Amino acid sequence: MSRFFIIMLFYVLVACNGVSDYKKEIAQMQTNSIVLPLNEMNCILKGNDTLFSSSTKSLKYVVYSDTSSCSYCDLGKVLKWKKTLRASRQYSGDLSFYFIFHPSQRKFSNFNFHLRTLEIPIPVYVDTLGIFERSNPHLPHNPMFHTFLLDENNNVLLVGNPLENEKIEEMFWQIVEEKLGKRE
Repeated sequence: MSRFFIIMLFYVLVACNGVSDYKKEIAQMQTNSIVLPLNEMNCILKGNDTLFSSSTKSLKYVVYSDTSSCSYCDLGKVLKWKKTLRASRQYSGDLSFYFIFHPSQRKFSNFNFHLRTLEIPIPVYVDTLGIFERSNPHLPHNPMFHTFLLDENNNVLLVGNPLENEKIEEMFWQIVEEKLGKRE
């Protein structure tokens, strides 16, 4: 019986410590505003180069994929955002989404080929020089923290992917409605 108790205590401590680590990572992200150097990245829309969009919107949702992730895999996930993007149109451009990819140099040509052939109807920013990460040294390396909502001053309001977590999705829309007002 005592062995079972020790094992359960271990799992509780590990779980609590994990939550504590997540809180630390989020607090670290909130120490400084996020820099969005979009003008220093390539912007691709429907397979073609285009001019970057301004990042002066009231709210910005950033989805970042760096060299630690499979950029090609993450690229395919962009299309899953269509429903959320469609729902966000009611906020008249006060809510924007930025999909930023920093593929590894070794796999860049493959990534670039797929990006252009998929003709994604959403602007995708390609950070070939790692400028986003260098501009945001407080950004955790864990990809779990690479999807976040920013306010008009680029301060982190919410961390997490609303497509993968219903609670995050609820909090996302609650923040949007609080900041921008409910619109129909």
